[in-house]
Amino acid sequence: MRRLFRLSRPAWGGIVLLLVVTGALLGVTGHLVSGQDGLALARLLPKGALAYIQARDLGNLLARWRTSSVHYRYYASDSFRAFRRSRLWSKLNERIREFEEGVGVTLTEDTVMQMAGKATAIAMYDMGKLELVFVTELSAQQAAATPLLARKATFEARATAAGQPYLVRELATDGGRLRQGLCVATPPGKLVVTTSEALMQRTLDNLDGKGDDHVLASMGPTLAAAQGFTPHEVTLWTDLPRLRQQPYFGYYWVHGAKAPGLDEVEATLADIELTSGGLVERRWSLTSGRAVPATFTPQQQPAVARLLNAAPFAAVETLPADAGDLPARVAVDLLLPPLRPVAASELPRIRVIEDTTSSTARRGRYQRLDERFDRDVDDPDAVSSRSPAGQAASARPADPLESELASLFRSAQPACLARLGETTTEGSAPFVTFERALALHCGRPFDTKAYEAALARAIARRYFVAGTTPPVTWEVTSTGVVVPRAAVPLERCGAYFVSGDLVVIASSADYARRLKSRLDGTAASAAVRPASNLTGTYRQATVRLRALAPDYQRALRLIDAPGASGLEPLEGEAADESVSFMGQNIPSLLTVVEAFDVVTMESAATGRVRMERVNYAFRPTVTAGM
Repeated sequence: MRRLFRLSRPAWGGIVLLLVVTGALLGVTGHLVSGQDGLALARLLPKGALAYIQARDLGNLLARWRTSSVHYRYYASDSFRAFRRSRLWSKLNERIREFEEGVGVTLTEDTVMQMAGKATAIAMYDMGKLELVFVTELSAQQAAATPLLARKATFEARATAAGQPYLVRELATDGGRLRQGLCVATPPGKLVVTTSEALMQRTLDNLDGKGDDHVLASMGPTLAAAQGFTPHEVTLWTDLPRLRQQPYFGYYWVHGAKAPGLDEVEATLADIELTSGGLVERRWSLTSGRAVPATFTPQQQPAVARLLNAAPFAAVETLPADAGDLPARVAVDLLLPPLRPVAASELPRIRVIEDTTSSTARRGRYQRLDERFDRDVDDPDAVSSRSPAGQAASARPADPLESELASLFRSAQPACLARLGETTTEGSAPFVTFERALALHCGRPFDTKAYEAALARAIARRYFVAGTTPPVTWEVTSTGVVVPRAAVPLERCGAYFVSGDLVVIASSADYARRLKSRLDGTAASAAVRPASNLTGTYRQATVRLRALAPDYQRALRLIDAPGASGLEPLEGEAADESVSFMGQNIPSLLTVVEAFDVVTMESAATGRVRMERVNYAFRPTVTAGM
């Protein structure tokens, strides 16, 4: 029987939330979502939440999750086995164990199913202390049958100042350093569980609906700006600035708390809808005055559609007027990335400190929770920040090619930039090639001679001895692709072609030939992606997982060389093998979500609001009930 921590992670991680919804959808039998339950529960949960998540029908969602193939694949995956070794797992597992022992209830999937009603909401207030409020719609009879209320004799009965009754059980948590009150209440039609007595009192005080001490008031500005928002199966709201201040966010979120693009985001609202063909995720982000990008014009849409159909990975975005720096930077990274050392301040902030004083040193410092873990992870003063000197040291050095290309691109007046990519293998060869390309939709003719001259000088600087003048010439192939030549063909040094108002620069001559064939073939094709569903669209992207996943899995296993160190087996589980990150963890996660075929994304902007619509489409061969 699975413990709760194997199910409760949707409250703390978006990946498993997506898996739960995916698994639930695999059980859909022609059911189309309609109607809405609104955000009534957000009026009960107190203000100050870092995040609020709501399920329209949690009991039904979890039931479908448990019977789905995704449920089985994830728990059987190497990715899940690796997660069990993480510090996040250890922290959550230890905290849940303390609550279990304090109350005398073992939290399993069956336990959660008994507590999961229809409309359900969870608000998180402190990630380290696991301070949260859980509210679900249950009848009085259903609530009385839950495992917590079955042990109501071990709780103390109390009441708010207004006379609302609740039960509380005081517990020692965090290794005895904290005193928390696990509270349970059953107002009419609901079950409320909190890990703080103060939060329980504030929640019950909101039952009369007269005050404004509720999450919905905090969500107000975001909701007002989220045009077209309708709650569906799962809705999530986050107070991103406060969430980023939590040490756990910086440690465990894949991009880190200082990821570019987050500084100006004040709050984000996301909603997931289940359909018979896949998932639709909609996001609204409230920003603090970021410049509004230009939108795709009707005249640009045909070119955008051609580019989105040209490669398994394609992302197209508009450019501001007189743009040149961004296309130049992308081109240089594609063709001749600057050679520079990585500054220490740029290295990922990952704390792995070996415990050399212990006989189990090879297992790592935090294999078992102790005071050091809580001091290191929970202490906000321990979170280091990059110094101004470090930021200056890591600044991108000036690159002559980038400066020349910036001026060249600016003259061509590019209105759209596309990043294209895919993987290729040659027969039975064990290697995987990652191909990339830059495409520009230009308003004026592109100066091809100036481009060839600039790249020839860059090739000479990079690949030839200083003081020599190697002859770098350019040849137009029979397919119309232009490739550089020196003593030998330079296959990966700037092949390009011009197709109407599109300029395409590819990572190799062969990839340029393939892209030109596809773009020329789709120029008159009617089978192109339809126009965006959003108003003010400035970015569209397509990822064809079915086409990309096999080669990525192959490449990851090649990168993970034999003998590379993995995560140590769990103590007490002799049959549990080590899990390597590249060779097992990531490939297994790709297998878990193999039901998806194509993912498309659209981004739009209106004033301070950024909107995104992500569609996860199933493979055509997937049938209901798989």
